[in-house]
Amino acid sequence: MASQNFSIRTEPAILAELDKLAEAQNRSRNFVVNEAIERYLTEERQWATQVQAGLAAAAAGDFVTDAEMDALFEKFEAAADR
Repeated sequence: MASQNFSIRTEPAILAELDKLAEAQNRSRNFVVNEAIERYLTEERQWATQVQAGLAAAAAGDFVTDAEMDALFEKFEAAADR
């Protein structure tokens, strides 16, 4: 796959951290940055998909009942009391 160059500005501390990670993994800074971008894009796509599913469910009137919500709160309260 063909690649393209682009540049960003970042804090020196972030750049130093990237270089430490790259060295620890025996990889290039470019590899580490590309891996981070790919992970970010994957997570954002998953988030957007979940938001769209939630919006579609809400538009269809698909909500939990009051009893189901109360049971969920009771479960969390019981876990917090432990």
